[in-house]
Amino acid sequence: MTVIHIHIPPFPSFIKMGEATLSIGKKHFKRTFHIFDLIYVTEGVVYISENGFKYEIRCGEYLILAPGFEHFGFKGCEVESKYFWIHFNVEGEYYLKKTKEINWGNIKIKEGDFISPHHFLLQIPQFGKITQTKFVENIFMNMLDEGVTTSPDFPLRQQIYFQELMIQLQKEAMTIPSATESVTDKTLQFIQMHYKEDIKMEDIAGELHFHTDYITRCMQKTIGVSPIHYLNQYRIAQAKKLLTSTNDKVMVISKSVGIQDHTYFSKLFKKIEGVSPSEFRQFSQRDS
Repeated sequence: MTVIHIHIPPFPSFIKMGEATLSIGKKHFKRTFHIFDLIYVTEGVVYISENGFKYEIRCGEYLILAPGFEHFGFKGCEVESKYFWIHFNVEGEYYLKKTKEINWGNIKIKEGDFISPHHFLLQIPQFGKITQTKFVENIFMNMLDEGVTTSPDFPLRQQIYFQELMIQLQKEAMTIPSATESVTDKTLQFIQMHYKEDIKMEDIAGELHFHTDYITRCMQKTIGVSPIHYLNQYRIAQAKKLLTSTNDKVMVISKSVGIQDHTYFSKLFKKIEGVSPSEFRQFSQRDS
């Protein structure tokens, strides 16, 4: 399938949206856009050709027309057909590419910290079918309602709804087998129960009876991080609770969350949180 890859930040920008109806025999007009055009059909079938490919967009399906390619209706509608349309722009880097599988391991490309944001590579199929139709159509209706109001903040609200729509399209595209999710759930449960211990990948593999590489692949597909990465994040999350709720020394807290080397603990804490454990405690006490 052809997938639109979009580097974020920045997030794509909403421009304009609306609702249209094509009566029997009518077809979409011919044009070439310099922006993206998303079409979501709610009734009937809309027939559109782009760059030599013909699409029959049925109820509950969408098509994202890419900039620079001529598109047109190659066939008149056989029944009255209705659809929402959204024009949006991508100011950052994007490209179209054939992709077989989409999962969180491919999408989350860089962890953020206290001074820089997370970086993602959205991978949304150019043509797809929606399973959560009521949820998606509700987003469209909210955007449409906001668009007819006179409130000065409605363009901002439309952008927020648009971002929610794009995230939902990304979720709809995920190809994560239930067996993969099951392995991930069991791994998370094991880590949360034994994080105070000296856990190694071999311990997790022994508990789940799967190879370490397979467990890692399952985790990366499902939540975008490896078991060890998640273990570190979970330990630091528990340490933050102890730093704000107790007067224990950093060395004691380090051991309490399963890290015997308090120097390594401090380095790991700062890498994840952007500040040292002591600084975090001071900030927390000052805020409270």
